[in-house]
Amino acid sequence: MATSGADEEQGGGGGADLISALPEDLLLHVLVRLRCVATAARTSLLSRRWRGLWTRLPDLVFRGVTVRSIQAVLNSLQAMGVPGVSLLEIRFPGQGLEAAAVSSLLHAAVGLSPAELHVDLQRTLLEGLHVDLPLFHRAVSIDLLGQHLCLSLPQAGGFRALQKLSLFGCSFDLAALLLCCPCLRVLRAARASLDDCDNITIHSPSLQELAVHTNSRFTDYINSIDVDAPMLKQLTLSFSTAGHKFSVSIVAPILENVSWGCFYPIVTVGFGPWGLSRIMLCVPERHHGRQRVITEEEDGCLRQLSNAYVMTLIISSRTLFEFPDEGYNLMHTIEKHFVTDFSVLELYFRSWLPRYTATSLKHVFGAFVLHLLGVCRIRNAIQRLKIVLHRLPVKEECPVNCPCDEPKNWRSENISLINLEQVEIHGFDGDDHEFDFLKVIFRCAPVLKRMVVWVSAEVAASNDRCTEIHDIFKAYPFVDCRLMEH
Repeated sequence: MATSGADEEQGGGGGADLISALPEDLLLHVLVRLRCVATAARTSLLSRRWRGLWTRLPDLVFRGVTVRSIQAVLNSLQAMGVPGVSLLEIRFPGQGLEAAAVSSLLHAAVGLSPAELHVDLQRTLLEGLHVDLPLFHRAVSIDLLGQHLCLSLPQAGGFRALQKLSLFGCSFDLAALLLCCPCLRVLRAARASLDDCDNITIHSPSLQELAVHTNSRFTDYINSIDVDAPMLKQLTLSFSTAGHKFSVSIVAPILENVSWGCFYPIVTVGFGPWGLSRIMLCVPERHHGRQRVITEEEDGCLRQLSNAYVMTLIISSRTLFEFPDEGYNLMHTIEKHFVTDFSVLELYFRSWLPRYTATSLKHVFGAFVLHLLGVCRIRNAIQRLKIVLHRLPVKEECPVNCPCDEPKNWRSENISLINLEQVEIHGFDGDDHEFDFLKVIFRCAPVLKRMVVWVSAEVAASNDRCTEIHDIFKAYPFVDCRLMEH
């Protein structure tokens, strides 16, 4: 478009400039849709009507702009007396930044009093930056994305308006952070490193949603979790711990949704050769914040019903058999994770030999499972049991006197599984101990409705093993039994 006085009201083609004739509110709406301050500022070249209009934007979005340019714009707007903006969003290009530059920029942003602040530092390529987080008095929402960003926090109670805080790749003092935000309702922290790395302590009278994922499952082991939040409705925690000294205390009387994940990188508790590697507790079938209603059967697989919490245990074989009887410690450790009721139990067994990635041991799993089902809260709670046996193509027999089959009397145990209705077993090889386990489950589950056993092609081709499975099925005609091939 021409920029001379004679041509201000006409487009470059000689027609009327109808866009520039629009009310300023509509022009500002056009600039907001550009989602970029630099692009909005360039519209000043269109005609005199657009000049300086970008300085009145309620939302300021900087993308791919240097720190020096952003700071110059922020200082200029502050000098012009621009009132507080609704949104300030800064996304840096891939450039190395120093802590002083980032801190200076954040302090310059304070002058515009944004109601929402979004700063993305992930591509700065520098790690371990120590940055002072200034006090944004009017901020209702803050998103800060970093890369090993170490935050220094303002005084307690400073963020009095803040209701939502999202941090990514940041190191901070969690207890001090909550003191800074007395009205905080939502706290999300991913790849977080906590200054008090041994503990997760959450004491907040206002918090309604909490999601904390610690930095790595191989470092920053958590020894205790202490949550006291009377308004908390949604809790998501993912962390690592080193062993049985781990403790949990959660006081949240109106808690509705829980997602819980704990890694045990060092297998310290177990039973016989089996050790606990990971434990999870959640409702897995959630899509876009809505829970999908699950049918009881899809493609021959049993599915958990709607609203059913699933407890999942990843069980790994241990390489040494000199462990004492740790059954009590294992059960005591698992019980610490019972932070909500559940009705589905999933067990994933991995019995791989060390140093030989193509070989696994044919450990007996029945003794371990029955020991686990003997826990009162598990025994009375589960309606569905799923067992997945991860085995590699090459299998070796257990060593002589392997404790996997101890105690020997597990085959004659009677555990009252009064609510168990569905059982699904994957990786059934047709070994003697597997047939024994099937018989025990049928005997101990008086209300069992469905049993699905998945076997390999090799087992499916064996008339003897298939016949033995079907013979067991026939003894329980009121149970819907299915033999499936992977």
